[in-house]
Amino acid sequence: MEDVSTILLTTNYSRAQLIKKRLELENIECYLKNVNLIQPDISTGVKIFINKNDLEKASKIIEDIDKDKHSMKKEVKDQKIKKIRKILVPVDFSVYSIVACEYALDMAIKFGAEIKLFHAYYNPAINVQPIEDVYSYNISMSNYVENIEKEARKNINKLKKKLITILSKRKIEKLKITASLSCGNAEDEIINISEKYKPDIIIIGAKKESGKMNYIIGNVAAKIIERAKMPVLMISENSQLKDIEEINNVLYATNFDKSDFKAIKKLIKIIQPFNYKVYCLHIITDTQNPNPWDKIKMEKLNKHIKKRYSDYNIECDMIINKDVLTGIEEFTKRKNIDIISMTTHKRNFFEKIFSPSLTKKMIFQTYRPLLIFHSE
Repeated sequence: MEDVSTILLTTNYSRAQLIKKRLELENIECYLKNVNLIQPDISTGVKIFINKNDLEKASKIIEDIDKDKHSMKKEVKDQKIKKIRKILVPVDFSVYSIVACEYALDMAIKFGAEIKLFHAYYNPAINVQPIEDVYSYNISMSNYVENIEKEARKNINKLKKKLITILSKRKIEKLKITASLSCGNAEDEIINISEKYKPDIIIIGAKKESGKMNYIIGNVAAKIIERAKMPVLMISENSQLKDIEEINNVLYATNFDKSDFKAIKKLIKIIQPFNYKVYCLHIITDTQNPNPWDKIKMEKLNKHIKKRYSDYNIECDMIINKDVLTGIEEFTKRKNIDIISMTTHKRNFFEKIFSPSLTKKMIFQTYRPLLIFHSE
């Protein structure tokens, strides 16, 4: 069995024992590895090995075990998809943040949601100052910060008025738009306001400069993506789609993580008022020896989608490419993808993607909105 065995699952010891017994009852030979022989109950990375020929049958057994674990009550609750009610839009009054506001406005109109514009202005601090001039320094600094705040308030109110004017021209009433300011580090302040305001989605602008995503995408948004608990939609200033109604095809890149199920549910929540087609795509990077698990996991995901979201146009697909980003790029071009969505799985994920050595692989994304879900 050792020569044709494959890993079925990695889990804790108690669950591994439960699965092992169930498999043996179905005449599927299996064995465990990475068990702590002294204290087996504390083992967490226990691997279950089975014969490759039994993989499909074993995966269905695990699926049945998981179904038994969850009650019907939870299944029904999970079916409910709430609408978007609150949209947070961090702005810096640049062209690309205005584009983000336009997307937010279209989405708010579709959902009947409210929008909160938010700007964080920085309070400059100088570490070294002449001791004899502390008083005059404090006065001048206070005036300087006061002027920054006045200018920020003027700009955010101007932007708010502009959005309200657009609504008025479209003869749309009762759509709430608020605006607020905060003094401090942009990343921290955006997280703070998101925790208090609890938006369903954050929409931010991104600027392309010198061949790479800059400013928000490089300095703030990547950190917001790591820390924010809600979806983040990044809009490039070079976006070819000026109207959310122009979007037709959405890509969700899956690596068959458990968080995919929640992410897809959130994606459906965002696209439900629109007639979008969604592609769930998995990239097989091992071109020589594809993992047989991939096919089984894709079938499971496809079955889940058809059962839960039968009213939506969703298609599952797998392609082979040794480089994930290249594979996504080729697929987006072939299927005319308008929005790319994915789930972050670990810290610094986006710093890695947008590093200089990988920038050329991500250039295609600079004109496509990027929708990011946080792994829970």
